[in-house]
Amino acid sequence: MRTNYTTNLKNKSVISITGDESGTFLNNIITNDVKKINSNNCIYSCLLSPQGKVISHFFITKTNYQHLLILDNFLLNDLIEKLNFYKLRSQVEIKEENTYNIIFTTDKSIKLDSALEFKDPRISNFGKYLILKKDQNLNVNLENEDIYNQTINSNGLIDNIFNQVQGQYFSLELNMKELNALDFSKGCYVGQENTARMNLKEKISKKIFIINSESKLNTNEDLFFNNEIVGKIISEDPNFAMIKMLKFNEFYEKDLNTQNNIKVQIFKPGWMN
Repeated sequence: MRTNYTTNLKNKSVISITGDESGTFLNNIITNDVKKINSNNCIYSCLLSPQGKVISHFFITKTNYQHLLILDNFLLNDLIEKLNFYKLRSQVEIKEENTYNIIFTTDKSIKLDSALEFKDPRISNFGKYLILKKDQNLNVNLENEDIYNQTINSNGLIDNIFNQVQGQYFSLELNMKELNALDFSKGCYVGQENTARMNLKEKISKKIFIINSESKLNTNEDLFFNNEIVGKIISEDPNFAMIKMLKFNEFYEKDLNTQNNIKVQIFKPGWMN
């Protein structure tokens, strides 16, 4: 990604959680520990089903009086509903904040009067997010979101295909451990039991990867190596596949074939090493 790229992420929304118990409330249900947040950083986290499958993912940061969740627009209403379901008697207020712009930049020279700013906690040197009031005069050159979305895809992040994997896969299958979304020492949360068991016993039978191909691939196509099924295409444009981890080292960096005999290769981003 260029070092002078800045865009307004119009596909992002903000949820605020306010109240004396907001930190405790969040820690009881999400996969990461809000105690890690300070004025200069944020965390990446998930909300899981009771079985441990990922139903939402988001950044969390905070001001002096509230926690802010930054997530894609299409996840907004469902997450607010889920948070209210788990609220019970907690002394918190949950609401959409529609007065913010989320700016993403790789330009270190940009200085804006932001309410909050933080680096992407998933990957080092990926870029910085700034939360600004919508009525603020930005006075910067804003480009479209294409480069941001292309970089998300090329780094193997699932933001742009989340609607195709939502509620279907465990957090460890979606590489949430490697992306710093899981904390295994903070205590219980929704879906924690299966997550901890899989991590402790290393029972991860499949994981998601980018797939490189010069030809069009079709969702749900099986992938073969030596006539054995080793994976399945779960997204096209961008191409992602769920790959079996048994014998992974035998076929990683070698050609796999689809049912239509199209050659593909698994791409393993640097943060997975």
